[in-house]
Amino acid sequence: MKLLLENWRGYLREEQGSSVIAHLVGQAGSGKTYFIENTLRKKYPEIVAMDLDDFDDKADAVVASKAGDKSWRQSGDSSQVDQELARKHFNEVQRLVNQFLSSNSDKKVFLAGMSVFPWVEGNNQLDLGNPTHKFYFNRGTPEEIVKDRVKRDIDKGLYKGKKPTQEEFDAELKWAEEEKAQLLSAGYKSATEEEIVKAVDVIMQGEQNETPA
Repeated sequence: MKLLLENWRGYLREEQGSSVIAHLVGQAGSGKTYFIENTLRKKYPEIVAMDLDDFDDKADAVVASKAGDKSWRQSGDSSQVDQELARKHFNEVQRLVNQFLSSNSDKKVFLAGMSVFPWVEGNNQLDLGNPTHKFYFNRGTPEEIVKDRVKRDIDKGLYKGKKPTQEEFDAELKWAEEEKAQLLSAGYKSATEEEIVKAVDVIMQGEQNETPA
């Protein structure tokens, strides 16, 4: 009976396609990590969630001095970044993603974090296994989120006792607005926390209903 159920689940996965049920993007500071840890995993602990930033950090060790060392791409401008290092880093992130998806192909996977690397020339978008849903986290306007993030960074001491100038804030806001527009035009759907949970409910409850008695 156990083997029969395993074979049946395998068949369902093949019919349903990707094991990646969703890819969640959103502005830095919008609360993606908090949502995953305090809502998604609490309701569905069987879901395997991963923040793509973790792979990004690990890949830094391949091109820099240590994991998380992003000094080599600090400008974020592809014309000012060593493209040999950029491509090497990108390929390492993709390798880690592939390894993760392969090792969790029998589970429901929820990914979060940016999958486009603007400092890389040419193909700079990760292959995430054709997610069932592509969400842009709607937790307020870009201006509200930037204000919250700046306040958080000030509290953390990241501005070294100074407040960002209006010019710096305006630049952050401009980037946030452009990023949102690009993601929505790329097929990501703006969704609240409640809407994302409902979409996941449909997938998880559907799987339970399709398991033979």
